[in-house]
Amino acid sequence: MRVFLIGFMGAGKTATGRALAYRAGTLFLDLDARVEASLRMTVARVFAERGEGVFRAEEARQLAACARFAACVVATGGGTFVQPGNRELIRRAGVSVFLDVPWGEIAHRLPGKRGERPLFGSPERAFELYSERLPHYRAADVTVRPEAGEDAEALAGRLAMLLEGRQ
Repeated sequence: MRVFLIGFMGAGKTATGRALAYRAGTLFLDLDARVEASLRMTVARVFAERGEGVFRAEEARQLAACARFAACVVATGGGTFVQPGNRELIRRAGVSVFLDVPWGEIAHRLPGKRGERPLFGSPERAFELYSERLPHYRAADVTVRPEAGEDAEALAGRLAMLLEGRQ
């Protein structure tokens, strides 16, 4: 099975994805890390030097490459599922899971990571972006909201149970 974790920056897609892949004994892929490796620069640098269009094109290529694995867990970027072509590819290839972390928790997690997040800007701009993306995220096959104090491993356990019947 291919599982694609979606949600806003800071939602915990990478940590939860690693834990879920480990639990399932399958491959974990981080889409942003694949883009960085392919373009040989950080996401922030790609945005600054080459623009969002270059980033989105490479993101789509890497997503298609991930979809060719027989089984994997993919942590997507915050804007991946917003792109119609990516959303359709994910629908055809596997199961999309929205990590529905409330804005208050996202805002708490992100301040120290602004330099890594090219679209964060100010907290006000980040909230606008979150609000714009939310309707797209809600189109996921499965939605899970982390409980207060729930770590990535516990959330991965819950997700594994939710996904069990979808194989």
